[in-house]
Amino acid sequence: ALFLAGGCAGALAKTCTAPLDRLKIIMQVSGANQQSAAAKAAASGGLIPAFIAIGKSEGLKGYWKGNVPQVIRILPYSTAMLNSYEFYKSKLADQETGKLSVPARLASGAAAACTATLVTYPLDIIRLRLSVDPNMKTMSQVVTAILKDEGPSAFFKGLPATCLSIAPYSALNFCAFDLFKRAMPDSDSARTIAAASFMATLLASGTCYPLDTIRRQMQLKSSTYTGVVDAGVAIVARDGVGGLFKGFVPNAVKNAPNKSIQLTCFDLFKRKIKESERALEE
Repeated sequence: ALFLAGGCAGALAKTCTAPLDRLKIIMQVSGANQQSAAAKAAASGGLIPAFIAIGKSEGLKGYWKGNVPQVIRILPYSTAMLNSYEFYKSKLADQETGKLSVPARLASGAAAACTATLVTYPLDIIRLRLSVDPNMKTMSQVVTAILKDEGPSAFFKGLPATCLSIAPYSALNFCAFDLFKRAMPDSDSARTIAAASFMATLLASGTCYPLDTIRRQMQLKSSTYTGVVDAGVAIVARDGVGGLFKGFVPNAVKNAPNKSIQLTCFDLFKRKIKESERALEE
């Protein structure tokens, strides 16, 4: 039931915010890749022109392009991350008191993100290629092109940068969520859970966003970066420091409700599961 709860919470959250997610990705890679009309608009005009260009060139469904592999990916990813976080917390908690320190919470969040990333990384590559390449229409087309032009190893292109970017983000997000929720009155209410997840997501997003931009550009077919530092230096040289924060606004607008929906749903699902268990025992 917990695995199903984690997967459903993640899929629901991602589908609701898919248009903003695609806009964020297009803006992140627009400096290095301008194959689509939206990417060209992002490079020359910014956020609003890029959003309009998606609809003009691809229609309404264009806002959800890449959402199928995203949902397929998020089901195992969200399940693995949310449940491995609970697992790591139980292992790192004090065995006598059951209490969990802040460093242990951070380590649990980081380890959970890396575990989930390793399980689902090829689907993340497929989603990115679908989002930025107008010639790619289906998942099978992307897979065939990658295998033909780049080989199987391309499905793990940028994996170290991804783990490096997602680990601190997840660590901060999960730890802050737990601490904010405990510090607020009526910590079990849906309103408190949603508020705590909203604040935690804003904190984590603002702190770790440049690493996410770097890993997105490393995932591109045209990427020749040798590592995270090389990619970061090249992006700053080409686009300035602001290049590391391209797409931050739609990301912040997307992440706040996305993570709020995900964490709130998972927390509520866990509570309902516990209530059902108690009812069965009675």
